[in-house]
Amino acid sequence: MWEIDRSAARGLVATRGLYVFSHDNKLGNAPAHRLFDLIQVRRNNGVEIPRSFRDYTVTVDWDELPNGVSLTPLVEARQAAVA
Repeated sequence: MWEIDRSAARGLVATRGLYVFSHDNKLGNAPAHRLFDLIQVRRNNGVEIPRSFRDYTVTVDWDELPNGVSLTPLVEARQAAVA
């Protein structure tokens, strides 16, 4: 099983974006699914078969960030667009 594993520990996975949500309240200010929906990865128009990360666009909907929650991009996707 491990011989064909392509995990990050084996150097075959590259991080393209890392976003951290922080809450003012230790119990949280918003449910995770609502926060995850603020970051969208979509295939670009005209791309039928994606071959690279450039075939996608990452958008972050900053305007819909709930009160008491901050979003920090630690590794921002190069194609990231702001909605």
